[in-house]
Amino acid sequence: MKIYYDKETDAIYLILSDDKVVESEEREEGVVVDYNEKNEVVAIEVLNVKEGEHTIDLPLVLQSA
Repeated sequence: MKIYYDKETDAIYLILSDDKVVESEEREEGVVVDYNEKNEVVAIEVLNVKEGEHTIDLPLVLQSA
């Protein structure tokens, strides 16, 4: 797993796989999940990290893919 933080966009990007992203979906406000061609989660982006309050049910997000 790789984790990146972008100061300019105030976003954290968690890369779970090197697979190519073919679809993205906003699962909850400020949380975007990226999927590969097998509909598996390959990355998760959390927006407005410093400004917003986030409670992410990560197991639920991963299971729902």
